[in-house]
Amino acid sequence: MTTTEALLLGRRRDLAVTMVVGFAVVVALVLAGGIAADVADLSTATAVTDRLVPLVVFYAPAPVAAVGAYARCGGPACLAVGIVPAAVFAALVLVGTVVGVPGVGGGDAPLEDVTLMFALVGLSSAFVGYCAGVTATLLADLAGFGGDADEPGEVDADESEE
Repeated sequence: MTTTEALLLGRRRDLAVTMVVGFAVVVALVLAGGIAADVADLSTATAVTDRLVPLVVFYAPAPVAAVGAYARCGGPACLAVGIVPAAVFAALVLVGTVVGVPGVGGGDAPLEDVTLMFALVGLSSAFVGYCAGVTATLLADLAGFGGDADEPGEVDADESEE
């Protein structure tokens, strides 16, 4: 598989799924921890989650997507990382509203508007990270390290033609 094909479509599907699901679990834990700290009125935990939630929701998709691109997980998986925070947020708000967690849901803005804005911010962040990862991969290949072979010691079709 050529480098371009690996970067666009992905070569490591199991790693791509692990990356997206793992990031979703991290986002869910941080958001649920923030909700729990707020409901329990724990000031120290709330202070930590007030700093941790924006970090995970808004800033983390870019480096995660960059690492995914460098690992050749593919564009769709890297961009899905950007939508994960919005999907997890919407799921937690829906579950919190149904269960009746105080302070969750019932805000002024409709859920779909907030979710769409989260998705746009996360998707643009993931796109920038994906572009940075692709650039790093191409520069590493150009410099001669980072290779394109599936397994160590395996020769690519491009290299065997020379």
